[in-house]
Amino acid sequence: MSKSISGAEKLLNLVFPEKCISCGEYILDENRPGDFLLAHFFCGECAETITRPDRELENVASPLLYDGAVKNAMQRLKFSSDISSAPFFAAELEREVRAKFYGLEFDILTCVPATRASLAERGYNQSRLIAEQMRLGYERDCELLRKSRDTQVQHLLDAEHRQKNIESAYSLNRGRSVVGKRILLVDDILTTGATCKACARVLLFSGAKSVHIACATLTPRK
Repeated sequence: MSKSISGAEKLLNLVFPEKCISCGEYILDENRPGDFLLAHFFCGECAETITRPDRELENVASPLLYDGAVKNAMQRLKFSSDISSAPFFAAELEREVRAKFYGLEFDILTCVPATRASLAERGYNQSRLIAEQMRLGYERDCELLRKSRDTQVQHLLDAEHRQKNIESAYSLNRGRSVVGKRILLVDDILTTGATCKACARVLLFSGAKSVHIACATLTPRK
């Protein structure tokens, strides 16, 4: 249902656009969720569908369940060239990293690289957009890894074929060294973890001391 909006609010939104990153409707003051961060990105109705992960994964920080309004926002980021949700995912992930990995320090923050095909089609790597807006104070190198061959789209495959699909697909970029480094690896959606595991193996094989995963969303249990 369309929400009414005043002329003053329309003018304000021209300068500081505040539309729900899930449904695209204007966020009105009387319809803002109570959470400060959510209030700047979601309308009240969509915010009610946001849930947190129902399980803990070792060495993985993931603040949001890939469902409801979060799923809609992520799909708009990945498939509709709508990057307005990137700051939200970055802020949520930054907050979760600080809590989950409290007391840990990292030498390099990086991200899962995109395929050449998706970069050509989308024009950006959504995981990189999220990583570049995280303010954690670590050295950032979003070209640490490269995808040495294009693969099938992961979300169309089952768990077994996901793993086979990305075997030997990633490598360390030329001129990079991770020997003795503690790496924080950022991605957008974690389902089976095959992609992040493949990247982590490359980093560890190249001499990294440790690899921790920071994934903006986690798919629900099946």
